[in-house]
Amino acid sequence: MDYASGTLDEAWSLAVACHLTLCPHCRRGLKAIEATAGRMVEEMAPQPVAARGFAAVADRLGAQDAVLAPKAVRPDPDGLPQPLRQYLGGGLSDVRWRWSGAGLQSYALPMGRKKADGMVSLLKVAPGAGLPMHTHTGDEITLVLRGGYTVGEAAFRRGDVEIADPDVEHRPLAMLDQPCICLAIADSPLKFSGAMGWFFNQWARFSA
Repeated sequence: MDYASGTLDEAWSLAVACHLTLCPHCRRGLKAIEATAGRMVEEMAPQPVAARGFAAVADRLGAQDAVLAPKAVRPDPDGLPQPLRQYLGGGLSDVRWRWSGAGLQSYALPMGRKKADGMVSLLKVAPGAGLPMHTHTGDEITLVLRGGYTVGEAAFRRGDVEIADPDVEHRPLAMLDQPCICLAIADSPLKFSGAMGWFFNQWARFSA
């Protein structure tokens, strides 16, 4: 509903928009929400607007943050969602991956606005590799774009979404058939646990 009304922030909106391109069920749900909202608007009684109404609203809003202009998009053979390609300017071949650990590469997406300690990244995990065991200090959403991964007995494949919060501790492992590429968004840092937790927390702190 927040996405339909335009009140969801940029990073979460990107995740929803990408998932919608891959999920017909959720597209139907969004269409129903928009239809209901449209009927509500049509039923609202018209209200008079003062001659200086727009200027008054602009004054109350004040200076607005600049919105990051999307890049020109080239054809993409990778099947990436169009909303994501607008941030990349192309496909996976255009991504400048950064080594982020054994079997793990990442790429921070250019956001117009995001929390300083949050994460909006593409993750590329080698077959059979995974992230260290971790929990969360806030909310995290992971959308699978290619391949898949498992968490215990749960499996996530292309188009699937995993939502995690501070009550979730997990270690995602990429499936064996191909690299797993995901869009990962977190509004605050991950908290690594397990035997190597302290080391990974320090590494994440100094490599951010």
